[in-house]
Amino acid sequence: KPHICAIGSCNARFKRQEHLRRHERTHTDERPFSCEVCGRKFSRTDNLRMHRKTHMK
Repeated sequence: KPHICAIGSCNARFKRQEHLRRHERTHTDERPFSCEVCGRKFSRTDNLRMHRKTHMK
């Protein structure tokens, strides 16, 4: 696995560069994806997708 997290002593390894980038956001407050309904922000699109379902009730 060629992509290794260099933040602190984490050393998490990933096969894909985009998975490493997604993981690196867990070490920061970066939340680039926001809910169009309520404005809540997320670091991952899959979490935003799950959250959107809460507005459909």
